[in-house]
Amino acid sequence: MAVFAIVGAGLAGMTLARELNDAGHHCQVFEKSRGIGGRLATRRCDGWQVDHGAQYFTVRNEQFQQVVDTWCRQGWVAPWDVQPWLLNRDGLHASPDDRRRYVGTPSMNAMIKGFAQGIDVFTQTRVDRLERVGEQWRLWDDAGEQYGQFDAVFLTAPLAQSLALLPAGARAEVPLRNASMKPTWSLAMAFDQPTGVEPDAIFVREGVIDWAARDSAKPGREGPLEVWLMHFASQWTANHLDAADNLLQQQGLALLRTLSGAATGSDFPEPVDTFKHRWLYARSGPIETQVPQWDASLKLGLAGDWTLGDRLEDAWLSAKTLAADVRAADL
Repeated sequence: MAVFAIVGAGLAGMTLARELNDAGHHCQVFEKSRGIGGRLATRRCDGWQVDHGAQYFTVRNEQFQQVVDTWCRQGWVAPWDVQPWLLNRDGLHASPDDRRRYVGTPSMNAMIKGFAQGIDVFTQTRVDRLERVGEQWRLWDDAGEQYGQFDAVFLTAPLAQSLALLPAGARAEVPLRNASMKPTWSLAMAFDQPTGVEPDAIFVREGVIDWAARDSAKPGREGPLEVWLMHFASQWTANHLDAADNLLQQQGLALLRTLSGAATGSDFPEPVDTFKHRWLYARSGPIETQVPQWDASLKLGLAGDWTLGDRLEDAWLSAKTLAADVRAADL
């Protein structure tokens, strides 16, 4: 039995831990945040909740579909029967996108909490250095504590954080050298009066916001308030990393007024509560060459949506691929 360290408790990290644990190894997962799930995040506020990270996920891979079907039977996931609309300079139109969307229930990370049972997870532990000790690894956190020793280390945190830990000379160093991730502001607003907006989800192609959804319309979400979640465009976010609450709210209310057809601010209700979150590593930029996930000489692995693309399915596929490589290495 090998002992492994996994940095990051998002879908990639926890899928990898589950696969390797089930193969007879022992995994310890280190997560800098208070909870697990990464961008599969749900914020609980006073009497309401909102999915302020990933809004939904889709399925293209047949094997992943089988897993998602299992999650649905276990009550961790449900289809979101939503027909997104498209807002552009010509107005509001029905989107031709008819792909089935899924959400976690009652929170976005429900499936991760479900299959993480029995796995050792250290939350609020930010790993900031890896140390090679003979043929093994030792981890150090930002408080100077050490963990180890481990037969292999797997980096599944967002690209920038994983790249910062990547040792010089690693196989993935060159492919990742020019890669990047883009930031996104997330804004939630709760209303105790109807907004009058008809669509539940809108792709926005004009302005500073590129996605808006009535989060309270998702399956498994209950409560008296109408909750809207908006993601701001990455370029605008990058230019406004320290945006004030009132600026974000002004932009969000302006969009909702446009969607509802309200002519002035007096025609539209004020939110009774708001919440904002800045995702510094929200979206993957293009990676021009394939990222080698397993470095046999260093016993170091990489997994995450950014190794393959930018969808949740990519995170799962990357973890499955890496787990297969590790099993074949017979550590």
